[in-house]
Amino acid sequence: MYASLLFLLLVFSILILLFSAFFGYNYAVEEQMRIEHERSLEKIIISGLKLDENFTKITHVSISNTGTITVRIRAIYVANLTTTTLVCDPSTYWETLIEPAESLQIPIPDGSGSGIPFEPTNAKIMAATERGVKTGVPEGLFVFGPTNPPEYEPSRFYIGPLMLQFNAFWYRKTTEDGVLDPNYPWTPGWSMPHHFGYCAWKVSVMNVDDRNITINRYSSFNAVPVDSPSNELSWYLEPTDQTNYTQFIASNQTVDIVYIWSDPKMFPEEGENRATKMTLPECRCMVFLTFFGWFHEHDGTMTPYAQTIPFEAAISVE
Repeated sequence: MYASLLFLLLVFSILILLFSAFFGYNYAVEEQMRIEHERSLEKIIISGLKLDENFTKITHVSISNTGTITVRIRAIYVANLTTTTLVCDPSTYWETLIEPAESLQIPIPDGSGSGIPFEPTNAKIMAATERGVKTGVPEGLFVFGPTNPPEYEPSRFYIGPLMLQFNAFWYRKTTEDGVLDPNYPWTPGWSMPHHFGYCAWKVSVMNVDDRNITINRYSSFNAVPVDSPSNELSWYLEPTDQTNYTQFIASNQTVDIVYIWSDPKMFPEEGENRATKMTLPECRCMVFLTFFGWFHEHDGTMTPYAQTIPFEAAISVE
């Protein structure tokens, strides 16, 4: 009799464990389904970036809740061509709950160096909610906006205030650390040997605007192979102002612009500068010039400036 009671107790114990596991599993599934449903209702967008007065750092990020459920922002990231870096969890120092159809401006804390370095050519800023919904925008495209070119005139090689002198286009050999080779003169740039090595490019542009312009170190020369665009190579500005790493272009002035560096030229405390190496095989490349900087307005203020100039023809790497 005692054996039968013990057996029944064991059976009931096992049944209780099974039912507990079953209900626990159902609860976990229902909870996961609830979270997934709530996640499907979330939608956020980065609606604004605030820069410091020198346009070098992002100090605030504005995020809008375009979904139908309250969200909490738990992370801000920056991604470039090779890495994604967590900048901060803003919920640790700021109330980051955002109701539907509302927006929130989030400051970047002092612990992040009083802002995120502004990299308009190759960085993307992202935000994430506590449920894992993410959004992101390229920094330069968001701040300066997409290029909406006017009707193109083949005789004028520009879209915007800087006009390219189409025939003034050269390349030249450099050392790895960007020194121009004195034994190799500037050579017309419409064709060059493949695997040429470290080199610089030079173009001439005219400021046809009635305002002066300063371009910064993020301005670049980009060669995009027609058959393999992912193998794009970029050369960044060699600034004429070696203190601020900028180049000033007065209204109606024609200047030569030189591109050398594999990354925007770094200040001494930021690291070593290295020239870009021509590593492409035989191919044809489209060329795009990108300019970033500031307009000097007539009232003495400065406003952001950005422009892309596409070449009319391809260059040959032979």
